[in-house]
Amino acid sequence: MRTTFRPMKRNYLIVITGAAAVIAIVFGILVVRRNQRLKAAAKAERYLHQHLPSAEWEPTAKLTATDYTMREGDSLAKIATLRYGHQGYSSVIKLVNHIENAETVAVGATLRVPDISTILAEEGFTKVAAPEMELILCARAKYDKVKTQLWDLRHDRPAREQVPVPQKIKQELLEAADDLQQATESLKANKPSAVRPPVKMIGQLETAMRGIRELAKGSNDGYGYDIDLGPTALRARCHVWNNLGARGLPIIRTSALHTSLWM
Repeated sequence: MRTTFRPMKRNYLIVITGAAAVIAIVFGILVVRRNQRLKAAAKAERYLHQHLPSAEWEPTAKLTATDYTMREGDSLAKIATLRYGHQGYSSVIKLVNHIENAETVAVGATLRVPDISTILAEEGFTKVAAPEMELILCARAKYDKVKTQLWDLRHDRPAREQVPVPQKIKQELLEAADDLQQATESLKANKPSAVRPPVKMIGQLETAMRGIRELAKGSNDGYGYDIDLGPTALRARCHVWNNLGARGLPIIRTSALHTSLWM
């Protein structure tokens, strides 16, 4: 009995060890293939930046003139909605026109309402981040193009129910999100002779990027806050940073310029 037990035990251990090795190898192969599929899927949802000419950066504008004369019944919020697509841009109108109190703007007063890109250029943003500004404004335009369609897709749908997003709308959203990703990655990169942008600004842009990608998946918060991008969490503002004077660039008004790129 002793002469046969040891060989049998040894053979049993060899079989167990071999089986464990095979399982480990198979598991490793499955993990590698899964990771490859995930990477491929992630790449499939990425889009190269499609440049939009500056004439298309304000697709929701119902006013195209750069000056506006106040009429009876007008408000800065109403003008902001007509010019920039959201009442929240009334703060931008106040900034550009040096208005302290919106209630004091009289009928007949002429207001400057230039493109957002013009405002950013005047404030010096293009001196420190021109390519990033273009990416952000292109992303904003692409999103604004499908914003109304996103509302229509949710019509009569129960709250929280996932919404099927047509491919054309999904592509616009993913292109916009990719533009924001490229902009934030570039802003975070160390550049010689450049002033680092505020962390808060980058964080808000990244939050907007993630929110847009969720919309592309068909997310539905039930209230429309995710579409409007109105809450602070999804409102990316271009806080132009100062301390540029030491580098030969104009010092920019960080306290005044809170130019809302997303509303």
